[in-house]
Amino acid sequence: MDEVLGVFHRIPHRNVAEAFEPAVLAGLLSALESNGLIEQTRQRTAEKVSLPLKVKLLAERQRPAVPPMPMWHPALSWLATSWTTASSKQRAAYIAVNRWLKSGPDLFALPLRERCLEIFGTFGSEEDYLMPEKALDDLNSGPLFSDAARVDQLLHAFRPPPPLITETFPLEDDSRYCRVGNGDVLFVVENATTWWSLVESLPQEHRLGYVAWGLGGTFRASIRAIKAKHGITQIRYFGDLDTSGLRIPLRTSETALELGLPPVQPAEHLYRALVSLGRPRRAAAKEASISTATAVELAGWLPASCRASGVQILQAGNRLAQEWVTYRYLQQSTDWHADVR
Repeated sequence: MDEVLGVFHRIPHRNVAEAFEPAVLAGLLSALESNGLIEQTRQRTAEKVSLPLKVKLLAERQRPAVPPMPMWHPALSWLATSWTTASSKQRAAYIAVNRWLKSGPDLFALPLRERCLEIFGTFGSEEDYLMPEKALDDLNSGPLFSDAARVDQLLHAFRPPPPLITETFPLEDDSRYCRVGNGDVLFVVENATTWWSLVESLPQEHRLGYVAWGLGGTFRASIRAIKAKHGITQIRYFGDLDTSGLRIPLRTSETALELGLPPVQPAEHLYRALVSLGRPRRAAAKEASISTATAVELAGWLPASCRASGVQILQAGNRLAQEWVTYRYLQQSTDWHADVR
């Protein structure tokens, strides 16, 4: 501590506020320790402001270089003071949001995952955002992303609740979670956000009896809940265009036929929209590129007009998240209405 005190006393303007100097030193030592530069011994002096008897110098961690700060969109300029202290994950998100704002985007309000896909799937790197629609699922730190209300306002986004999960089909006509009409078509959607967007955008006239949340691979098991009393004569499906997103309806269709149920058919116009609107991104490791024969088999379930694109996407180890078909598209286009009639 004698050496520490010697260094401290050689610092010019070390106590501009003229506080009690041991208290100033104690604060500086705590700051150095919290940054991993020193370690204070547990033995302390008996003075009014207790100081460690010894200080151990630690090897300084190599800090990553802070990239240059971007030219901010006016809505984000307040983040300038937080740039150097932000984590690399926060800075990558700030950059993507900043680029999106400066692109003059359509600010039609969207569910958060659809907006995230639009922002991070277009302006974020694949290294940072393997599944861009989930970019903000676990990013809740820093001055911006810790405030959900502020994020939603800035991104013109909202957070629809997922549908209720039930083991059986509710038969009450006013249950919006599954039953949407008196038709004979069951429409299954792989992801919860697109389920909400589709239910909220249904035209007045349609053939649907139910819209169900497939919940990924759970669909193959839950299809056994369909009974004759539900009056289902057609099952239509819309999901991600990737290896698992095609295996799910293909294998579920096999189960359906074994049970004497109708086969699972693709929602033709929605898949066309997905291929047209979506930007392929590298798939996760579990969705690695597959052989041509497997790609052809899986893509063979798609509508004829989408099969060639499907084979190409699968062979390249890419994916198209179904959230590219947004609430905005479903509200503003009528092309897909043929899938529900």
